Amino acid sequence: MCKEDKNKEIIRIVLNKRYDIQYASIDNQNAIECLEKQEVLHRLSDDLPVEYNLKDYHVTIDEVNITGNMYYVITAVLRHPKCENCRKALTDAVTGLYNRNYWEQIISGATFQPRTQNFSLILIDVDNLKEINDTYGHTAGDKAIEIVGQAIKNSIRKEDAGLRYGGDKFIILLFNQDKKAAYRVIERIRKEISELAAGQGMNIQISAGAAYYDCLRNMGDIIKMADRYLYKEKRVKKSKDKQDSKKLKHLLQEIEKLRDELNKKVTLEGKGINNEETLKLSQKLDELITRYLKDE
Repeated sequence: MCKEDKNKEIIRIVLNKRYDIQYASIDNQNAIECLEKQEVLHRLSDDLPVEYNLKDYHVTIDEVNITGNMYYVITAVLRHPKCENCRKALTDAVTGLYNRNYWEQIISGATFQPRTQNFSLILIDVDNLKEINDTYGHTAGDKAIEIVGQAIKNSIRKEDAGLRYGGDKFIILLFNQDKKAAYRVIERIRKEISELAAGQGMNIQISAGAAYYDCLRNMGDIIKMADRYLYKEKRVKKSKDKQDSKKLKHLLQEIEKLRDELNKKVTLEGKGINNEETLKLSQKLDELITRYLKDE
């Protein structure tokens, strides 16, 4: 075990690609000793992520993309049988994307401030997850989240970063990409979701918003901007759904009115079903029904 850290349950160390310590939850000298004792440097050439047990620690090594730069993240967890929070996932279990809590521990800490670059941020929210859960169960809901995560991974570059922010919300960071590029990525994600969902017999709808980082704003401001655009899209959708609902209701009323008129005419005229006026009413009714079925 590392010196002076017998009471530490979790040790976290971040290295750059030159193996320089960029952040450590313990002092640097002790961190260097830990890296040696946990045989970390010998395992950086392995296929990551890797996990192994050594003496009193469970060690996880992974790579993480922070503002466009790749870092090694080493987490050494004291194997404490009564500690329920010792093992924290590096990635979200359902989607395989970065985990929100883990991401925030790395980029929101005052100690570790990586060099920032220009980037666009995308926020994504699943519109109908509650409907999927209520109709088909939470297993289907998890599958929907998994599909969205897969669509994100299929639609972004290796140097970009995607994470599940929580629940049905996702964040994507596109490095050195402007807002127009972000909306192109959003359209790719929508297409991927549509194709993947169709293969599972599902219908998954998302809303998305994007914002572009500049030196005058911080990450919190960027998230708020993207969030505003996301909920603007949701409001537009709700307004359109409401208008479509009114339109369909009016169309259905027209159909019922015309049907009643046609039935009355047939009843009064008996065999007059071949009457030209009756046939026109019948054709008009067919057209209205076709419009209704098409718009529904």
